[in-house]
Amino acid sequence: MKHPVPVAILILLLASGCGKVGDPRPPKIRVPAPIMDLKVTQSETNVVLTWTNPQKYIDGSNATDLTTVQILRDGKPVASPPVSGPGKPQSHSLNVSDAFGTTPSYTVVVQTERGKPSGVSNEAHIEVVDVPGVVSNLKGSMDQHRIHLEWDPPVQNPSFAETYLVRRVDGAIPPVSVSATSWDDMNVEAGKTYSYVVTAGRGTSSPVYGRPAPPYPVVALDKAKPAIPKGLQPPTVSDTGANLIWDKNAEDDIEGYKIYRSDNPDTGWVQLGDIQMITQFTDAGYRPGFFYRVSAVDDSLNESDKTQPVRAP
Repeated sequence: MKHPVPVAILILLLASGCGKVGDPRPPKIRVPAPIMDLKVTQSETNVVLTWTNPQKYIDGSNATDLTTVQILRDGKPVASPPVSGPGKPQSHSLNVSDAFGTTPSYTVVVQTERGKPSGVSNEAHIEVVDVPGVVSNLKGSMDQHRIHLEWDPPVQNPSFAETYLVRRVDGAIPPVSVSATSWDDMNVEAGKTYSYVVTAGRGTSSPVYGRPAPPYPVVALDKAKPAIPKGLQPPTVSDTGANLIWDKNAEDDIEGYKIYRSDNPDTGWVQLGDIQMITQFTDAGYRPGFFYRVSAVDDSLNESDKTQPVRAP
């Protein structure tokens, strides 16, 4: 036996079946916000573009499908690196050795997986210049508690070398910009090895640097002789003996002086006493006709050449 469907249920079913179905809506395609902090600098024969990728779409929602950044030079695409990530800083290098003497304009556009581009970024301009080559004859040595570096200007484009950047590889001191072809590192410890990189740059206010020279190692061991003492005169004679006097050396690491005596100006030199801390000496064993010479000694025990002989009366 069939059971009749209640009237109320039939009415509800009919009512629900008469509802109008709306038109299908297309998926919402979001547009990335444009990049507005594009900057460009030159390093060697490359320009380096830096920017921050958009964090949001233009509707304010979080960007999730960014894929590539199209880089344009003077409005023409030149590269399309992948996006590093929404809201993340990014950089890209382009060779510009074919563009010396020009001032190109760079812009960038961010693309999504669905091919939707952002608006064009701000423009970044730069004057592209040729740069000096690698410095030549870089060398260094330890003397007077410092490492002294010196070098020659580059063989390639030497006239462009207006400044030099000196960098110590260990990073313990900040890089130093100098106009001379030499520099002294005062912050060294005896016995250690330090490596230096020197790079020639064009310009002085915002230099554009060329290719750096290979790292140059220097051992902080002082093997340099002091200068020969100056001013030694024939000694004066008194009741105490022969009195010698000479000028103080200019170096700041002088430990003292050695005094030598002989009865022959060409041979037979004998050191008198220990190292002398002051620039005068009295030889109590003086005899007429003795010859004297003086040398300087630094605190690394490097000894200078001896002075020319002077003869006592």
